Amino acid sequence: MIARKYILLSRTLIWAGIIFFLCAIPSSSIPDPKLNIPHLDKVVHFGMFFIMSIFLCSELRYQTNLSPRACYPIAIGFSFVYGGLIEILQYSCFHRGAEWWDLIADILGGVAGCLLYPTAKKYKDKLIARFWKKN
Repeated sequence: MIARKYILLSRTLIWAGIIFFLCAIPSSSIPDPKLNIPHLDKVVHFGMFFIMSIFLCSELRYQTNLSPRACYPIAIGFSFVYGGLIEILQYSCFHRGAEWWDLIADILGGVAGCLLYPTAKKYKDKLIARFWKKN
């Protein structure tokens, strides 16, 4: 059986890879979703880093036994550093536009994920308890 710590680490690394891939592909290769949502790309950045920060908080809590409040600065700092690195790479290597607003959306997604992490964990724990009760 694969240890839980490796599953959590793999999940986080795979998600970081998905974010990197989506931000690295040429803009011309991204299909137009035909949605009339203003600043849709900012919403996507927010969502990607929202999920990433929940994954990071979960992993940090399990791997290090840090309190949730101690995990938040790490997850938000990661959102800032990783989001900033992606924007720099988009500008210099991927020939895409780099935007400060994308980085701000990344950071805000990280903050929102940290703020909602306790609620997400509570609902996940209830769901798992209900599942195990049936079996």
